[in-house]
Amino acid sequence: MFTQLVKNPLILERYRKGPFAQEREQYLTHLSQRGYGKGRLTGINIQLLAIAQRLRISARKRLTKAEVSEAAGIWMKERRQRSSLPHSLVLAKTDFISIACNWLRFLGWLDEARPALPFANQLDEFLIHLRDDRGLSEATTIHRKRTLEPFFSWLTARGGAIATVTPRDISEFFSASRAHGWARSTISGCVHSLRSFFRYATSRSWCAPDIAATIDKPRLYCHEGLPQGPAWKDVQRLIESVSDENPTHIRNRAVILLLAVYAFRINEVSKLTLDDIDWEAERLHVRRSKLKKVEEYPLATKVGTAILRYLKEVRPSSSRRELFLTLRAPYRPLSAASLGARVGTLVKRLGMKLAHYGPHALRHACATHLLAQGFSLKQIGDHLGHRSAQATRIYAKVDVSSLREVADQTLAGLVECSEPQRQKTQGVVHETLFVPLREVANLGLGDVL
Repeated sequence: MFTQLVKNPLILERYRKGPFAQEREQYLTHLSQRGYGKGRLTGINIQLLAIAQRLRISARKRLTKAEVSEAAGIWMKERRQRSSLPHSLVLAKTDFISIACNWLRFLGWLDEARPALPFANQLDEFLIHLRDDRGLSEATTIHRKRTLEPFFSWLTARGGAIATVTPRDISEFFSASRAHGWARSTISGCVHSLRSFFRYATSRSWCAPDIAATIDKPRLYCHEGLPQGPAWKDVQRLIESVSDENPTHIRNRAVILLLAVYAFRINEVSKLTLDDIDWEAERLHVRRSKLKKVEEYPLATKVGTAILRYLKEVRPSSSRRELFLTLRAPYRPLSAASLGARVGTLVKRLGMKLAHYGPHALRHACATHLLAQGFSLKQIGDHLGHRSAQATRIYAKVDVSSLREVADQTLAGLVECSEPQRQKTQGVVHETLFVPLREVANLGLGDVL
């Protein structure tokens, strides 16, 4: 593998005689088989030699991430003293750590042992109860776990136990949390999770009875929890900002259109696959994370065109069936967190003043816009995939002046159509004309799809 990346005989000899040459070459071959390009492999090859020279690798023990970070610090000091190095050879400290950890992990030499979470057994049993007995979605159980872990860590640090928890302990926890800048809405979510846990803990005789009833929620003002999203004209500006030839923008445009037109949640977008698009029937299938079922939507013209362009011009050739992949090898599906961060960054660049900049703001913008256009709460709820009308009713409280700002905008302003009309498919409403895409077979996409 070295001979494919280095042509100078003297430099090639240096890589061959360096420490752990066989292990370094084995890893480079592995990366090449996963689709890494020559340029990236050349950079990793340079870094691997520096890593092997500075890590105290011993066959008797595995290295920790702290030891890798220490070696990276030594390398950074040497780099500052050698400022004449070409820029192409100067890699960030984070790259050093990342490449080193990935190499050691590949060899089985990285110690990634993590301390057990406090009260892990009780927490796992509670989460299984939420998932299997109560039928809550994976996203909800993950949220419960995330909001309960700070309390369990705090309780462990105090030497406490679930069996000895008192209302005063919980009050002290929230006092400490509030001192660290938690918002009222954050505390409210944590209270909801704690109440749920202690109700289950009481049923299992893990704690004193009626603990859940003593946990009070903070006061949330009547309009504090209203969904806030950008105005529809700002959504149009956001879409226009990713209308150029940049490959990343081409992919982002397809993602943003799915979020704005269909009001999908970001994890629903990340789970879309090539098989979810029925080009012949002009339908799009989405796995609803909370309803735990697949819903069918008509395929909007602009959305279909954006996805087609992404497939033709940007999406790398890969056996993966997920729709949105990374643009650099190794090609892998983009996570919901990664997609959400990209959308949030684009929203902030436009200078919008929002309470939250995540992709969920586009879902709120779509719902608010449909309400302004005169759609009923039932129709909007079906479009959003809400389980009950109560979840949709909150949009009726949105400030009237905000609705007037988008009253002169129509969904047709975002999704072009020659004869706007409302179409219903299994309770889903779209105010647009869906142009046929059956000629997809003639667009050279047969090998992609």
